[in-house]
Amino acid sequence: MLLVLSEQEKTSFTFLTSLPEQVYPDLVKTALSQLLSTKQITKVVNSAAAKLKVEVASLTNSSLYVLSQCLLNSAKRNLTPEDLTSSLKACGVEVTIVTPLVISYTENRDILIDIITRSTVQAPEYRSMEWRLECQVGSRSLHNTVIPNVLTKWKISDPRFNNLKTKETYLNCDVNTLQHITESLRAAQLELDTLHARKMCRNLARIG
Repeated sequence: MLLVLSEQEKTSFTFLTSLPEQVYPDLVKTALSQLLSTKQITKVVNSAAAKLKVEVASLTNSSLYVLSQCLLNSAKRNLTPEDLTSSLKACGVEVTIVTPLVISYTENRDILIDIITRSTVQAPEYRSMEWRLECQVGSRSLHNTVIPNVLTKWKISDPRFNNLKTKETYLNCDVNTLQHITESLRAAQLELDTLHARKMCRNLARIG
């Protein structure tokens, strides 16, 4: 798996090449500090911008942002240092920038992955479903009337245990509700086949 850079990110890396090569390791270190520390590093950024004679906004929104996003996205994809190196070189990033970035990623890869894991919302995941149809065939007040009801047993993962354990949930569902759920799922499936939905899925896959 390789890391794909957007045109804006490529432009940001191009801006980095206009800065002295000796500051690249410090910029990578500052970008990493933004990710790992909850403390504000405004003074550090302002000092670096003054020394480099560039605007603070340019340094923050361009250089530091693209470096931090590169580290995060690499950790999201669990890239190896070799994959990251190949990805950046394929996108035309200078070796003088690639080297300190890959070194920083290699040294802090486990920490970055841990940050992503803790910041990601853990949702239950579907494992299996069993169902049973029950029918009330009559009562004292209603004769010759069949009232169907569906009892479902859902086995889902438990996010409290990182989805490694499962729990069972029972739901009663009448025919009208079951029909509504079925129609909603069919409508969602048809929506996924539209051009707009496919485009959104591709963009989300590219980001994630």
